[in-house]
Amino acid sequence: MLTTSPKLQPSTLDPNWKTPREIERATESCHLLRSLLRECTYLPDSQARAWLHQHVRTRFAKFGFKVWKHRDDPAYGLRIDDKLREARKAVGLLRRANEGERKALLRVLLLAYGRIGKRRYELMLPLMPTAMEKQLKGVLMAGDGEVDSAEDGESQVETPQRIPPTPTARKPSAAEVNKGAWSAYVTDFSPQLRALLESQVRMPPPHLTRPTLRKLKPQIEELNAWMRPMPISRVKNKTEEWYADVLYKAHPPLSPPEWQRLRGLALGTQKEHMRPRRTAISSTRESALDMLVMYGRPNPRKAFGNREAHQITPRFMRRLWTQVFAQCPVMEWDAETSRWKVTWGEQALGQDYEVQDEATGLKKTAATGG
Repeated sequence: MLTTSPKLQPSTLDPNWKTPREIERATESCHLLRSLLRECTYLPDSQARAWLHQHVRTRFAKFGFKVWKHRDDPAYGLRIDDKLREARKAVGLLRRANEGERKALLRVLLLAYGRIGKRRYELMLPLMPTAMEKQLKGVLMAGDGEVDSAEDGESQVETPQRIPPTPTARKPSAAEVNKGAWSAYVTDFSPQLRALLESQVRMPPPHLTRPTLRKLKPQIEELNAWMRPMPISRVKNKTEEWYADVLYKAHPPLSPPEWQRLRGLALGTQKEHMRPRRTAISSTRESALDMLVMYGRPNPRKAFGNREAHQITPRFMRRLWTQVFAQCPVMEWDAETSRWKVTWGEQALGQDYEVQDEATGLKKTAATGG
């Protein structure tokens, strides 16, 4: 009597075999990538178009390699589902921005010009001390920045592991730290970062994305609840918390060419080409009654459109560019005073500003537009 061999699983026959759910994830990721890149092409700002296009491709390539490394881990599918959910939210954000929704479009501009998100850390790198710059760069290379990330995940990157200073005989107390001896616990500010923070304290920008920075010295209680001197370990922790809070509130500067371009857009002296959106080939929009019959309830967004949408006009964009530019500083080295000169966008909107021509090295005055 012949016996039949046990049925082999498809995975043992073909190493490239995938489950139906894995095929769905791969198909959905392709659709989401195409949707994200398509929405990036219609953004009304060329800087936002270029940066977000590059950012989306980099993120998908990086995470695609991680998926390949965990291809034999079934539990990693939950992580993939989370990332697909983030990608769907990013598609919705870009689509609402292209429809003219003010909050979504402002968020996209803040991401593109480094006021929030991953690019903010990239702009902070040149300001950090050398040792901390290497650590922050490593965190950026290993971390996963999101397309629509903002303040939610910034505290995780804003506090890199501190480089321990040279050991001393005695650590300063809370009173000594309050007087300025805090560099024994954390790395001292670089000259560029100190000049930026001092300027931000003197002329605080609008707190649209960051709380106002008021002081550059920690304020630690000298006595604890038992009216005894504050323990050194508590002083150390409080100093590190203050240091991380200062870095979180800092607004990194833009490069002079990018800052001057954004200033021209905010003043209306520089024009930006608006790309018309191609009409999608689709059937007639379903009415509210059709949705009620098919799904049991109508979808207000599909039936009536986006109520928050605006027509994207040059005047509408100038207002958004002005809000973003007011938070953007620029730093230039003043050879006469041998100091860093910091100019804020809000300060430059109402006055003439001298810019240095990179080709000739001569200074020329950029007049304020109406």
